[in-house]
Amino acid sequence: MANILIAVSGSISAYKIADVVSELGKAGHQVQCLLTKSATEFVSPLVLETLSGRPARSAVFGPDVSGTEHIDLARWADLMVFAPASANMLARLALGLADDLPSTVALATEAPLLIAPAMNTVMWDKPIVQQHLATLVARGAQVIEPASGLLACGEVGVGKLAPVATIVAAIEAAVLPQRTDLAGKTILITAGPTTTAIDAVRYITNHSTGRMGAAMAEEALRRGAVVDYVLGMDKGVVRPVAPRGAENRLNIIEVRTAEEMAAAALKHLPRAHGVVASAAVMDYAVAAPASNKLKRASEAIALDLVPSVDVLGTLSQAATGKWFMGFAAETDNVEAHGQGKLKAKGLDFLFANAVAKLGETGETGFGVGTNAGILLGKDGSRHELALGSKADIARQIWDIVA
Repeated sequence: MANILIAVSGSISAYKIADVVSELGKAGHQVQCLLTKSATEFVSPLVLETLSGRPARSAVFGPDVSGTEHIDLARWADLMVFAPASANMLARLALGLADDLPSTVALATEAPLLIAPAMNTVMWDKPIVQQHLATLVARGAQVIEPASGLLACGEVGVGKLAPVATIVAAIEAAVLPQRTDLAGKTILITAGPTTTAIDAVRYITNHSTGRMGAAMAEEALRRGAVVDYVLGMDKGVVRPVAPRGAENRLNIIEVRTAEEMAAAALKHLPRAHGVVASAAVMDYAVAAPASNKLKRASEAIALDLVPSVDVLGTLSQAATGKWFMGFAAETDNVEAHGQGKLKAKGLDFLFANAVAKLGETGETGFGVGTNAGILLGKDGSRHELALGSKADIARQIWDIVA
């Protein structure tokens, strides 16, 4: 079992950490809680002490604080978790500030960092907050994406602390022994959206951010694979971040159109042992995009759309002797449509999941950090994967596919 530091920031969601500590204790882990001064306004240190069996720490100085306590805590930890991580805490971690116990220990530890942000949706969307988060990810931190829904302030949007089960699963995964079941294998992954141009400045695309594909790539890298990652680029697309030591096993190829994605994937297909086609490819392309900018008109205009290249079908036909997994995002009849696609494309596996209908929001599909669905196999197997972070879903899929 592992030694886990949980650093709690000032957030209304801090009370949920009591359940996280309880679940980790049941699993046999040793938990030490660290609190910022503002965190003590939202959750009682006594509650966390009782559940963890260790004094909840917040003071840097004092009669019962040794001069090296921050070093002792830093060395004790196998994993340091910031949950909830406020916008202020993200900024301090990114800048390397050390003005309270949690940030001081973070600067002193060599343990991996796991960050679960929680804040108002406007704060979450601010470029500076995303920049700080990207800085931390680039340094090797893992992020548990916040959930979408009704916030404590009454607004609706992304910013809720991830569910307790998701946080616990991410912590468990972070401290599990490293898997090597994909060592020596090269996996080709397509991910993200594709686009089709209307004119020189406008284009059509879909809501995909590539989060699920990134999670699949990161988990494959953790298991020892080499990953050729063909990524459809657009605003807001998530790029996979290789775990420490696996950076040279990740090869990202950026594309935009379905045709570019098919060409890039076919180029890298020969060396792949298997394919994961998670990209949300545009099924149609503008027949004749204008080379210049179309001027605004008072009357309606029509766009001729023609079928784009079938990236999944093209790859599956060319992938002789390789296993192949596809994805199907559906608004209704998810399993039936998934079964149809599995058979029509001749796939070995297919993960079918629901996406929200127009005007609705959901916890699965595009633009959210969580997912759920059914993993179907050509042998008739069927695995229901309950709602969890996309990283957790990726781990479960690889447990079956690998």
